[in-house]
Amino acid sequence: MEKGTKKSGKGYWGRRAVYGLLKDLNCALATHEVCQDMIGRREDQLLKAVTGLEGGVVASGSTCGVVTGGALSLALMHLDDIEKNGASTEKAVLERVSDYIEWYRNTYGTFLCRERTGVNFYRTRGQLRYLLPGDKMGKCFWHIRGAMRYLNDVLNNAAPIKASSGPAGDKPPIHCATAVLTGIREKTGVGNPLLEKLAFVFDGGVGFKGGICGALAGAIMGINQVMGVDLRNISYWKNMKGFLKGHVNLLVRSPKTLDEPFAAGRMLVERFREVAGSIECREITGRSFGDWDEFQDFISNSATCKGLFEMAVNEASELILNSSEGKGQLRGGFSN
Repeated sequence: MEKGTKKSGKGYWGRRAVYGLLKDLNCALATHEVCQDMIGRREDQLLKAVTGLEGGVVASGSTCGVVTGGALSLALMHLDDIEKNGASTEKAVLERVSDYIEWYRNTYGTFLCRERTGVNFYRTRGQLRYLLPGDKMGKCFWHIRGAMRYLNDVLNNAAPIKASSGPAGDKPPIHCATAVLTGIREKTGVGNPLLEKLAFVFDGGVGFKGGICGALAGAIMGINQVMGVDLRNISYWKNMKGFLKGHVNLLVRSPKTLDEPFAAGRMLVERFREVAGSIECREITGRSFGDWDEFQDFISNSATCKGLFEMAVNEASELILNSSEGKGQLRGGFSN
């Protein structure tokens, strides 16, 4: 497990998370940025990729960005073990992700954004109600503070993960988000090996909890490798401008451009829901998963999921290749 250099306790990191949400205006970004600082490992491309996980993935109300950003952070905490021991460590990390989500649900009642906030961010009234009079937004500050304190406890006090915590099986495991991210890289040249290595946490709707489909999460993170917010290298005011533009695009049926994470992300979410019938794993598969083995047995035999992988890769790749930044990178050569 990586350890940060700071000696500050969980109270400090809880306050940092609240400040981070005020600064970043994005729950997934704030969670993962503060966790990176807490771990002591800066990974700007990972941070850029989680831009679209805000508000239950492009504000669609599914798995809370504090949960998805925290899940990815738990994998980053254990990167050395994952690189050393592979799938057996992935299985153990997924158990920790599952514990984190269960703690979140037991503490705050739900891990779904739409149930936490009770608003529809795709409606003007919903966005205004989230902001005013402040009770909805106040919940997010409270929840991100508590989540960061929990994650700090894991970083500093959890028992070391052991490779023997679960066998990987004879076949290489299939990970939904990783499969889509790999497919996008092969089609477009846009990719990040670290993101692909850590994206297994989205299996089974994030930690087998049935939330946001891993294939859709992978597609959203894939397009945000090009379109996402380069958070540590832009000013607050530029980020604010992007936030406002993105949330206006959530309200517009036909945005002027898809060269923006929320306009492109909304289209991708709507297309995925149209094909799959839902954006959440439990509803798509018609079941829940108790553990790694149960999930791997299902995913290795699911024609439906394989079809969704292919669709997600194709839709995300088209958005990347048709974006102005994507075309520019094609001319200059991809550097990720």
